[in-house]
Amino acid sequence: MTEPAKNIEKYYPDREEAYKLWEEGIQHRLSKEYGFPFEHEYRFHTQGVAKAAEKIALYVTGMDSEKAFILGLLHDYGKRIGEKIEGRFHGQEGYERMCELGYYDVAKVCLTHTFPDKNFSDDEFSYPKEWKVWSKQILSNLEYDDYDYLIALCDKFFEGMSMVSIEKRIAGIVKRYNLKETQRMLLYKQSNKLKEYFDKKTGCDIYKILGIEE
Repeated sequence: MTEPAKNIEKYYPDREEAYKLWEEGIQHRLSKEYGFPFEHEYRFHTQGVAKAAEKIALYVTGMDSEKAFILGLLHDYGKRIGEKIEGRFHGQEGYERMCELGYYDVAKVCLTHTFPDKNFSDDEFSYPKEWKVWSKQILSNLEYDDYDYLIALCDKFFEGMSMVSIEKRIAGIVKRYNLKETQRMLLYKQSNKLKEYFDKKTGCDIYKILGIEE
Protein backbone atom coordinates (compact mmCIF):
# COMPACT_ATOMS: atom_id res chain seq x y z
CA MET A 1 0.00 0.00 0.00
CA THR A 2 1.28 3.47 -0.88
CA GLU A 3 2.03 5.65 2.13
CA PRO A 4 0.47 9.13 2.38
CA ALA A 5 2.66 11.92 1.10
CA LYS A 6 4.48 13.94 3.75
CA ASN A 7 5.28 17.64 3.65
CA ILE A 8 3.73 18.10 0.24
CA GLU A 9 3.73 21.60 -1.20
CA LYS A 10 1.23 20.74 -3.94
CA TYR A 11 -2.03 18.87 -3.77
CA TYR A 12 -1.02 16.43 -6.47
CA PRO A 13 1.95 14.06 -6.91
CA ASP A 14 4.80 14.47 -9.35
CA ARG A 15 4.73 12.39 -12.52
CA GLU A 16 6.85 9.56 -11.11
CA GLU A 17 4.65 9.18 -8.02
CA ALA A 18 1.51 9.51 -10.16
CA TYR A 19 2.58 6.55 -12.28
CA LYS A 20 3.31 4.54 -9.13
CA LEU A 21 -0.20 5.26 -7.82
CA TRP A 22 -1.70 4.50 -11.24
CA GLU A 23 0.04 1.12 -11.38
CA GLU A 24 -0.80 0.40 -7.73
CA GLY A 25 -4.46 0.94 -8.54
CA ILE A 26 -4.30 -1.45 -11.46
CA GLN A 27 -2.53 -4.12 -9.43
CA HIS A 28 -5.03 -3.70 -6.61
CA ARG A 29 -7.86 -4.37 -9.06
CA LEU A 30 -6.04 -7.36 -10.54
CA SER A 31 -5.65 -8.84 -7.05
CA LYS A 32 -9.44 -9.00 -6.68
CA GLU A 33 -11.24 -12.26 -7.41
CA TYR A 34 -13.17 -10.55 -10.20
CA GLY A 35 -9.98 -9.20 -11.75
CA PHE A 36 -9.74 -6.42 -14.33
CA PRO A 37 -11.28 -7.58 -17.64
CA PHE A 38 -10.74 -4.16 -19.25
CA GLU A 39 -7.21 -3.54 -18.00
CA HIS A 40 -5.78 -2.71 -21.44
CA GLU A 41 -8.63 -0.34 -22.19
CA TYR A 42 -8.19 1.33 -18.79
CA ARG A 43 -4.47 1.83 -19.40
CA PHE A 44 -5.17 3.29 -22.85
CA HIS A 45 -7.98 5.53 -21.62
CA THR A 46 -6.24 7.03 -18.59
CA GLN A 47 -2.96 7.65 -20.41
CA GLY A 48 -4.91 9.06 -23.35
CA VAL A 49 -6.81 11.50 -21.14
CA ALA A 50 -3.52 12.51 -19.51
CA LYS A 51 -1.79 13.21 -22.82
CA ALA A 52 -4.79 15.05 -24.27
CA ALA A 53 -5.07 17.24 -21.17
CA GLU A 54 -1.35 17.98 -21.30
CA LYS A 55 -1.53 19.05 -24.95
CA ILE A 56 -4.51 21.33 -24.45
CA ALA A 57 -3.09 22.90 -21.28
CA LEU A 58 -0.03 24.01 -23.26
CA TYR A 59 -2.31 26.35 -25.21
CA VAL A 60 -4.08 27.85 -22.17
CA THR A 61 -2.48 30.78 -20.35
CA GLY A 62 -2.03 30.03 -16.68
CA MET A 63 -2.46 26.27 -16.90
CA ASP A 64 0.29 23.83 -15.92
CA SER A 65 0.56 21.06 -18.52
CA GLU A 66 2.36 18.77 -16.07
CA LYS A 67 -0.45 19.09 -13.55
CA ALA A 68 -3.00 18.48 -16.30
CA PHE A 69 -1.22 15.26 -17.29
CA ILE A 70 -1.09 13.96 -13.72
CA LEU A 71 -4.75 14.72 -13.00
CA GLY A 72 -5.74 13.05 -16.25
CA LEU A 73 -3.72 9.95 -15.46
CA LEU A 74 -5.37 9.51 -12.06
CA HIS A 75 -8.93 10.70 -12.75
CA ASP A 76 -10.25 7.12 -12.81
CA TYR A 77 -8.14 5.89 -9.91
CA GLY A 78 -11.33 4.77 -8.18
CA LYS A 79 -11.69 1.99 -10.72
CA ARG A 80 -9.19 0.10 -8.58
CA ILE A 81 -12.42 -1.56 -7.48
CA GLY A 82 -15.33 -2.92 -9.51
CA GLU A 83 -18.08 -0.50 -8.56
CA LYS A 84 -21.00 -2.68 -9.63
CA ILE A 85 -19.56 -5.75 -7.92
CA GLU A 86 -18.67 -3.97 -4.69
CA GLY A 87 -21.62 -1.57 -4.76
CA ARG A 88 -19.36 1.45 -4.35
CA PHE A 89 -19.09 4.43 -6.71
CA HIS A 90 -15.64 4.67 -8.31
CA GLY A 91 -15.78 8.45 -7.88
CA GLN A 92 -16.12 8.04 -4.14
CA GLU A 93 -13.38 5.42 -3.99
CA GLY A 94 -10.96 7.69 -5.84
CA TYR A 95 -11.96 10.84 -3.98
CA GLU A 96 -11.59 9.36 -0.51
CA ARG A 97 -8.36 7.51 -1.27
CA MET A 98 -6.71 10.64 -2.72
CA CYS A 99 -7.89 12.74 0.22
CA GLU A 100 -6.19 10.22 2.52
CA LEU A 101 -2.95 10.80 0.61
CA GLY A 102 -3.33 14.57 0.74
CA TYR A 103 -3.71 14.87 -3.04
CA TYR A 104 -6.84 17.01 -2.98
CA ASP A 105 -6.57 18.25 -6.57
CA VAL A 106 -6.59 14.64 -7.74
CA ALA A 107 -9.44 13.83 -5.35
CA LYS A 108 -11.53 16.55 -6.98
CA VAL A 109 -11.16 15.29 -10.53
CA CYS A 110 -11.94 11.74 -9.40
CA LEU A 111 -15.42 13.14 -8.78
CA THR A 112 -15.83 16.21 -11.02
CA HIS A 113 -14.97 14.40 -14.27
CA THR A 114 -18.26 12.52 -13.85
CA PHE A 115 -20.20 15.61 -12.77
CA PRO A 116 -18.88 18.67 -14.66
CA ASP A 117 -21.98 20.48 -13.39
CA LYS A 118 -22.31 20.16 -9.62
CA ASN A 119 -25.98 21.13 -9.83
CA PHE A 120 -26.96 18.04 -11.77
CA SER A 121 -30.47 16.61 -11.54
CA ASP A 122 -31.00 13.03 -10.42
CA ASP A 123 -32.52 11.97 -13.73
CA GLU A 124 -29.32 12.85 -15.60
CA PHE A 125 -27.57 9.78 -14.18
CA SER A 126 -28.61 6.18 -13.69
CA TYR A 127 -26.45 5.69 -10.62
CA PRO A 128 -28.00 4.43 -7.35
CA LYS A 129 -29.62 7.26 -5.38
CA GLU A 130 -27.17 7.00 -2.49
CA TRP A 131 -24.24 7.57 -4.85
CA LYS A 132 -25.85 10.74 -6.19
CA VAL A 133 -26.74 12.00 -2.72
CA TRP A 134 -23.15 11.50 -1.51
CA SER A 135 -21.72 13.15 -4.63
CA LYS A 136 -23.96 16.21 -4.34
CA GLN A 137 -23.00 16.66 -0.72
CA ILE A 138 -19.27 16.60 -1.50
CA LEU A 139 -19.57 18.70 -4.66
CA SER A 140 -21.52 21.41 -2.86
CA ASN A 141 -18.33 22.28 -0.96
CA LEU A 142 -15.97 22.17 -3.94
CA GLU A 143 -14.94 25.01 -6.22
CA TYR A 144 -14.40 23.91 -9.81
CA ASP A 145 -11.48 25.23 -11.83
CA ASP A 146 -10.21 24.78 -15.38
CA TYR A 147 -8.48 21.51 -14.50
CA ASP A 148 -11.80 19.99 -13.46
CA TYR A 149 -13.39 21.11 -16.72
CA LEU A 150 -10.40 20.01 -18.81
CA ILE A 151 -10.33 16.45 -17.44
CA ALA A 152 -14.10 16.16 -17.84
CA LEU A 153 -13.69 17.21 -21.48
CA CYS A 154 -10.75 14.91 -22.25
CA ASP A 155 -12.64 12.00 -20.72
CA LYS A 156 -15.08 12.38 -23.63
CA PHE A 157 -12.42 11.77 -26.30
CA PHE A 158 -11.79 8.08 -25.69
CA GLU A 159 -13.97 5.11 -26.53
CA GLY A 160 -12.61 1.60 -26.35
CA MET A 161 -9.07 1.69 -27.70
CA SER A 162 -9.55 4.78 -29.86
CA MET A 163 -9.44 8.57 -29.59
CA VAL A 164 -12.76 9.77 -31.00
CA SER A 165 -15.02 12.80 -31.33
CA ILE A 166 -17.49 13.69 -28.60
CA GLU A 167 -20.34 12.38 -30.75
CA LYS A 168 -18.77 8.93 -31.09
CA ARG A 169 -17.84 8.75 -27.42
CA ILE A 170 -21.37 9.59 -26.32
CA ALA A 171 -22.81 7.05 -28.74
CA GLY A 172 -20.64 4.43 -27.05
CA ILE A 173 -21.72 5.53 -23.56
CA VAL A 174 -25.39 5.48 -24.53
CA LYS A 175 -25.12 1.97 -25.92
CA ARG A 176 -23.09 0.63 -23.00
CA TYR A 177 -25.31 2.04 -20.25
CA ASN A 178 -28.60 2.07 -22.16
CA LEU A 179 -29.15 5.78 -21.49
CA LYS A 180 -32.44 7.54 -22.13
CA GLU A 181 -32.69 10.09 -24.94
CA THR A 182 -32.90 12.94 -22.42
CA GLN A 183 -29.70 11.72 -20.79
CA ARG A 184 -27.97 11.48 -24.17
CA MET A 185 -28.97 15.03 -25.08
CA LEU A 186 -27.85 16.44 -21.75
CA LEU A 187 -24.50 14.66 -22.00
CA TYR A 188 -24.02 15.86 -25.57
CA LYS A 189 -24.92 19.46 -24.71
CA GLN A 190 -22.70 19.50 -21.64
CA SER A 191 -19.70 17.99 -23.45
CA ASN A 192 -19.94 20.38 -26.38
CA LYS A 193 -20.20 23.30 -23.98
CA LEU A 194 -16.87 22.21 -22.47
CA LYS A 195 -15.33 21.90 -25.93
CA GLU A 196 -16.50 25.38 -26.89
CA TYR A 197 -15.05 26.72 -23.64
CA PHE A 198 -11.59 25.31 -24.40
CA ASP A 199 -11.81 26.19 -28.09
CA LYS A 200 -12.11 29.77 -26.88
CA LYS A 201 -9.45 29.39 -24.19
CA THR A 202 -6.90 27.97 -26.63
CA GLY A 203 -7.89 30.13 -29.57
CA CYS A 204 -8.30 27.11 -31.85
CA ASP A 205 -10.32 23.97 -32.43
CA ILE A 206 -9.45 21.37 -29.77
CA TYR A 207 -9.90 18.61 -32.37
CA LYS A 208 -7.04 20.10 -34.40
CA ILE A 209 -4.78 20.15 -31.36
CA LEU A 210 -5.49 16.48 -30.70
CA GLY A 211 -5.78 15.31 -34.31
CA ILE A 212 -9.38 14.14 -33.94
CA GLU A 213 -11.48 13.75 -37.06
CA GLU A 214 -15.20 14.49 -36.75
